Amino acid sequence: MEADDERRALIRIVRQRLEALGRAGIDRIPLPAMSAFPTAPTPTAPTSRPAAPTSLRAAIEAAIPGPAPAPIPNAPSRPPAGPPPPIPTARPVTPPPVVGSLFEEPKLDAVVPAADRAGLLASMAIEVSGCAKCPELAANRTRTVFGEGSPTARLMFVGEAPGADEDRTGRPFVGRAGALLTDMITKGMGLSRDEVYIANILKSRPPENRPPEPQEIANCLPYLERQIAIIRPEFLCLLGKTAASALLETALPLGRLRGKWHRYREIPTIVTYHPSALLRNPAWKRDAWADLQILMLAMGLKAPDRKRTE
Repeated sequence: MEADDERRALIRIVRQRLEALGRAGIDRIPLPAMSAFPTAPTPTAPTSRPAAPTSLRAAIEAAIPGPAPAPIPNAPSRPPAGPPPPIPTARPVTPPPVVGSLFEEPKLDAVVPAADRAGLLASMAIEVSGCAKCPELAANRTRTVFGEGSPTARLMFVGEAPGADEDRTGRPFVGRAGALLTDMITKGMGLSRDEVYIANILKSRPPENRPPEPQEIANCLPYLERQIAIIRPEFLCLLGKTAASALLETALPLGRLRGKWHRYREIPTIVTYHPSALLRNPAWKRDAWADLQILMLAMGLKAPDRKRTE
């Protein structure tokens, strides 16, 4: 029981260190050159077996050789009693292996030709419309909300789930939150909705707009992952905690995720507030605009002239 507790503690410490490195922007650490262990000479007399380590930490310490004892100064030399023992030869030192990412992530499938993307997405939309993996969602929805936009979009927005207006129309982000997202895209970034792609984690509206259940996210996420693999956007913008937690597989709060770059399957990813949260907390719009500016700088976009967009 103590060994299990210690192992769990060590795993927790390592995970915290890796998350701290990830928040600092470090995703690769080169391995130090490892010196080979010398071959021990053949013992001339039987020796007693060392005591087994009593804990996982002791086992780790026992496996790591300590420094060689320091020579005794001015020690008197004695004539050898016989021929000197052979000098142990060290094993050749091999160069350290190439280190991959600390946070290994699955890569996207092969690039889908641009001419085939619209057809694949349309077939997927039909498949999603008949999905009944979540009985409660299937029984209460009016229609599924697959997503819309350019199948060759450079930028893809991902939200949480459809609301009442989306459930009625079958289109993502068409209510008050959708109007604000449209302003962010057009007035803020100088793009049109037709130039980006917009989707949600869930394809069906949860009753009373409640937060998605973990099993509902697990059932629906493969559809979104396939959409991303087909469209293969250059950038992702995740709107809200649900989208960020699902795609980045993190439990960190939104305040610690926004304002910096992340990666989803090799795609540079920005996290910001969901438009509905901005409607409830207008003071957050300044932070959301700062997030969009980080995205725009990477995309090579400039904010449009306000006179042209008003």
